[in-house]
Amino acid sequence: MTKSIRVIPIECKFGPISAFAYYVDAPEPAIIDTGVSISAWQDIEPTLAKHGIRIEDIRWILLTHGHVDHLGGAFAVWEKTGRNAKVVIPKKEARLLRDINEQIVDYKSLQGKYITDPAIQEKHINMLTTDIGGPIEPDLEVVEGDSIHLGGNITFKVIETPGHSIGSVTFVLDELDWAFAADAVQMYGGFSGLPTIEKPTLYRKSVQRLLDEVRPNRLFLGHPFRNINGDLESAQIEDEQVATVLEASLDMDAKLRDVVKRHLANGLPTKRNGLYGPFGSIAKEIGYKGDPRNLPCAFFVTMNGYQEELINSHNE
Repeated sequence: MTKSIRVIPIECKFGPISAFAYYVDAPEPAIIDTGVSISAWQDIEPTLAKHGIRIEDIRWILLTHGHVDHLGGAFAVWEKTGRNAKVVIPKKEARLLRDINEQIVDYKSLQGKYITDPAIQEKHINMLTTDIGGPIEPDLEVVEGDSIHLGGNITFKVIETPGHSIGSVTFVLDELDWAFAADAVQMYGGFSGLPTIEKPTLYRKSVQRLLDEVRPNRLFLGHPFRNINGDLESAQIEDEQVATVLEASLDMDAKLRDVVKRHLANGLPTKRNGLYGPFGSIAKEIGYKGDPRNLPCAFFVTMNGYQEELINSHNE
């Protein structure tokens, strides 16, 4: 393998936030993640054109997980390739690509179950369906240990890194040890100031595995995430900063685990507390002031995850 491969970060902007897609230059060019539906023509195509690259020439669409801000633009990119690109998604989340209704099922089981206003729920569901260009039957549903060959000697290994979502994977560029982890690593949180973690036990294991076993020397994330001071860091991390970012993610996990354990040791409060429902005392302690009625919002998803982890630990 050559000493370096050209990777072009593409910032896909929507509303007040953005998500990164990554173009990987290869004999069979790939894009990792795709933003939302409008990202194909608004961000991906013009950014590639600036580098003399045609979106039509993409041959692989690799999706790290099934959340809308990462797969929403897949249909539009696929269409622009003449439907010639092969679409790859983790097996555990393929349902979220082939059936838009599954996105609504997930929403209602996480953030949506804490949103009591039907009008807000309807607004969120409309946003979800708008942000996905259309359903796709994936060409490959990948699992741990699979490989994706982009021609020549350029190969991605698939590493399962669940936690942010149940099926998240990291694509590791063989030999170079560049890891495209998207949202599997969250530091101290994104724009909202809190990491989005659906399954904390799995998240913890995944980040620890990246730190101890995979040990990437470059880390490509899905968003700019915050450091311990609350400042947004670059989504592209290199060299010794990789370990710093992974350790920060574990540190934030430990803090959240502790605060939830203390506040919910006697179960979920029956009394709702304004915006933050049964988690009002936690929001107050950690100084969280975001609006959980927004979409996307990490608060209810993450609180639900740590609450479930606590319940499971009591039942063991």
